[in-house]
Amino acid sequence: MNRTLTQEQVKKLFAWCEKYEVYDYDLQIEIVDHLASAIEHQWKENPELSFGWALKNIRDKFGWREFRKLERKMQRQLKHKFRRMLFNYFTQYLKLPKIIITFCLAIIFFILLQLLENNSILIILYCIPISVASVYSSFVLFPKKIEINPKKEKSFMILEYLHETNKNVSTLALLPLYGLFFFNLESIRYSNLLWQEIFIALIMAFASILLWGYFFYLPEKIRNYFIKNYPEYAQ
Repeated sequence: MNRTLTQEQVKKLFAWCEKYEVYDYDLQIEIVDHLASAIEHQWKENPELSFGWALKNIRDKFGWREFRKLERKMQRQLKHKFRRMLFNYFTQYLKLPKIIITFCLAIIFFILLQLLENNSILIILYCIPISVASVYSSFVLFPKKIEINPKKEKSFMILEYLHETNKNVSTLALLPLYGLFFFNLESIRYSNLLWQEIFIALIMAFASILLWGYFFYLPEKIRNYFIKNYPEYAQ
């Protein structure tokens, strides 16, 4: 029968993470799981090896520099997990049936661009309220959606990362402006070139879908992830 780590031994691995200044609980779990697998692999090859010697072998192997490499690797994996969530959400709107929503949004923005002589007016009216909404989402909506039990003194790397990302999400609202400047503001301001307006309408449609994902879809997904993986910390 293969040996597995006891709860006391797992606690020592968590303490080792804190010794190396890794305090985020979700990151600790990923690192501890990696270290535990490495120790149990040693036990498969040498069942009589003590936990102390197995841990010493791990320490000798990793050291400060290698431990930092492992930490960065685990950070990338956690971030990729949630970037993947958003990517999967977005790609749904490029396939049937939800591509119909994308198409309808683009048509609405295209019609509005056609109706207005000055295209920049619509884009500015689009950017300002969404920028305000992104600030509200970052400081009010997002903390309410993802609330951690204050009685549990744990920090989570992924929440800090997503909170910072959410602060910067207002840049998505500026994508239509970038498209406007791409064509040169002065030349497009009084221009009705069809392909330019189609391009900007598509940018506005895609930006709207991404913003909805950041404001509503992703926070809900993360909350469900916390309830499933860290139920004692999610409220």
